[in-house]
Amino acid sequence: LTTPAITTTPANTNQAGQCTIDKMTITTTDRTTVPGLTSAAPVTGTYGHYPQLCGTNTGLHSYIDLSCTSTDEATISFTLGDATNNQYKVKVTQYSCNDPCISSREGCFQYFTGVTGTINSYNLANSGQLSTLDYKNCIRQEAGYCCIEYTVISWAVSSTACAAAATRCASASTCTSEYIIIPNVINDGSIAELNYDRFCGKNLNPVGFPANNLPVRTCECPFEISYVTGITAKAGTSTTSTEDGFSIKYRQIPGGC
Repeated sequence: LTTPAITTTPANTNQAGQCTIDKMTITTTDRTTVPGLTSAAPVTGTYGHYPQLCGTNTGLHSYIDLSCTSTDEATISFTLGDATNNQYKVKVTQYSCNDPCISSREGCFQYFTGVTGTINSYNLANSGQLSTLDYKNCIRQEAGYCCIEYTVISWAVSSTACAAAATRCASASTCTSEYIIIPNVINDGSIAELNYDRFCGKNLNPVGFPANNLPVRTCECPFEISYVTGITAKAGTSTTSTEDGFSIKYRQIPGGC
């Protein structure tokens, strides 16, 4: 599908990261709110029960929560606003509520199994982070594994520079629009008094600076990463701002749980 908006369009209305031309939306019988913007100024937005998607998302998956009753329905809708890049092929699989391949809890838009794996944000293939995202990536805790470590493959979640304490890529004060949440990250000991669970910017490390990537570990269960982007637009609105999204590897760590 067509990639999201990258600049301020139309005039005086920042929609950077919005799926303004093509989009895929998801609703269910009791979850009917989809992401959107108001038309009147000042523009406000809503996240919806599930994200809206556009761009290139080949190989990625999404899980939709349904009840165990036969009357519950899920609907995937496509809005096509132009005649280019309108290709989609979606495999739909229904799982039993007792299937071991599904999450044991609601709210996991992406769900991963295995001791190791890779988590990518949507539209990373086009280097264009989407706005109006608010969902969880969940990882099944494998038997005998008590902690998990995340290592960066690529990371450009916001324009924060991570160069100093004042512009660290961690904390609620500096990560306000685009960020991920990893509960109870373990500090590596370099700055003993600081612990963060919200991360953004151009690099990922436990304390948010200096500007280099370091592994991030947590022993908080269940294993999950929350991902949030601007409700109306990405914070970085200029054409030179790079907010690509992220690709991270995870590795579960064995221990005496």
